[in-house]
Amino acid sequence: MQIAIDVGYSCVKAVTQDGRVIIPSVVSSHRELILADLSRNGTGHIVEIRKQDGTTGRYFVGELALREGHAASFTLDREKHRHPNHDILVYTAARILEAGMNATLAAGLPVAYYRAQREELRRHLEGLQAEVSVNGGNAETVSFRKVIVYPQGAGALLTAPNLPASGLVLLVDPGQKTTEYVTAEVAGGLVKPVSSLCGSIELGVHTVHEAVAAEFQARTGAPLAAVRVPEVIAGDGRTCYYGKEIDLSRALEKARADVALAIADQVQSALGDRYAFVRRIYLAGGGALALPSLAEMFPGAQILPEPQWANATGFLKVLSDISQV
Repeated sequence: MQIAIDVGYSCVKAVTQDGRVIIPSVVSSHRELILADLSRNGTGHIVEIRKQDGTTGRYFVGELALREGHAASFTLDREKHRHPNHDILVYTAARILEAGMNATLAAGLPVAYYRAQREELRRHLEGLQAEVSVNGGNAETVSFRKVIVYPQGAGALLTAPNLPASGLVLLVDPGQKTTEYVTAEVAGGLVKPVSSLCGSIELGVHTVHEAVAAEFQARTGAPLAAVRVPEVIAGDGRTCYYGKEIDLSRALEKARADVALAIADQVQSALGDRYAFVRRIYLAGGGALALPSLAEMFPGAQILPEPQWANATGFLKVLSDISQV
């Protein structure tokens, strides 16, 4: 079976030929819920993982970790595959999509980390094997016979429609922690990345989250847990604290605009005078929607269809193309 898993700092997106799943990248230890029948409400996952050495762990994953977990956590580590949450999320996504034993997996890395981390990540993923049960279902072994690691952004570019017949194209992929930019040359029906015009910017949607959290603390005197910030943003910057309505919408709007401008400035600076000769610009990733003014910063930019899924869909295309060779 072929499966592509895009383990993002915000969400995990996984796709196969037959289905797909998105899971917030949040994990907490399992605990018994007094109102378990009501608390589940069809969202989130209870996951049990039994490793080869016999150790077993139970976890709340995704929405359930956000709602019911104590000390729910996510990671912004550069080497995120070294964080315990990474493997839990991979196992969960693979089991939900029934990947089973000896699946072929495609995964991604930010462009800036790709050369340094791809072999380590490939070996790490190929070494995973555990019996996994999700939401009380049957435990099945999940393992990966072969792993392909592909640059983020480059994966999304594989899904881009309406490519020009020739010339430079640019894809900008704002994620939670980093923004990828991939420039490629189209010629003779082939799309070839221009390595000197590809890279990562250490700036993403998380910078907006930090600004909202800082404004919340300035208003209330209390810190806002990182895993709670998305709830405030989902409410357009409005929340309640000890019965008092807190309106952070202006801070949210300003942060979004500031981050979008900073991303556009840094991408254009990285491309230098070549930027003026780009024929088409595409926007991908969750940040393409979370930063609405970004499209205005890049004249004529086109947001990819289902931009949050673009990398995972592109990774799966890589696997499909390889299998047909």
